[in-house]
Amino acid sequence: MYKFYGILLYFILKTIKMTLKIRIIEEEKIDSKETYICGFWHNKLAISLFCLGELDKKVGLASPSKDGELIATPLEMMGYKIIRGSSGRDSIKSVVKMVKMVKEGYTLGTPLDGPKGPVFRAKKGMLYIAQKTGKPFICLGGAYSKKWVFSKTWDKFQLPKPFSEVVCVIGERMYIPEGEDIKKYQEIAEEELKRLNLKAEKALRK
Repeated sequence: MYKFYGILLYFILKTIKMTLKIRIIEEEKIDSKETYICGFWHNKLAISLFCLGELDKKVGLASPSKDGELIATPLEMMGYKIIRGSSGRDSIKSVVKMVKMVKEGYTLGTPLDGPKGPVFRAKKGMLYIAQKTGKPFICLGGAYSKKWVFSKTWDKFQLPKPFSEVVCVIGERMYIPEGEDIKKYQEIAEEELKRLNLKAEKALRK
C-alpha cells in the first residue's frame, strides 16, 4: 500500500513541477561533475528535488520502515539511488553505505532534522559524512509563493501548489576538517539554513 502511495506521490510531484515557476539563486555554482553533501530541513524536502534534479548521480536516505516507501519510491523514480536506514551517526550500517556512495561520486541529499525531528535541529549524520569524505557540504533553502502545509505532521511539511513560484537558494560550500567538533558545525548549519530560507522568502516578495 505504501509503495502505491509512493508511486502516486511521484506523479503528483511530477505534474505539479511542470506548472511551477522555479527560480534558483546560486551562491554556490553546482557542477554536475562534482560531488556534494546537501542539507535542508525536512519540511522543505521538495526544494532538493528542484535544486538537484539535473544531477546524474544522486543518492538519498529513506526510513527502513514501511512508510519509508512514501519517500523511497518517488525518489527512485526520479533517478535517485536509495539507502534505507537512519542518518544518525550511531546508525553505523547506513553511515558506511552513505560514505561509500559519496566516495563513488554520488551527491547525497538528506534532511538534517529528519526523519522525525526535533524540527530545525541539525543532527550529526550528514556533517559527519562530509568530514569523513572531505566533500563539500552545502545547505539548501527555499520558499513557495503558494503552498499546502500539512499541519498534522511533526515538521508541518510544505508542498508548493500548482502554478506557484518557487525560489531555491543554494548556499556556499563548507568543508569540515578532520578533528573538528561536529557540534560547532551543527550550529553553523542551523544558522545557514535560517539565513537561506529567509533569503528565499525575501526574493519571493520582490
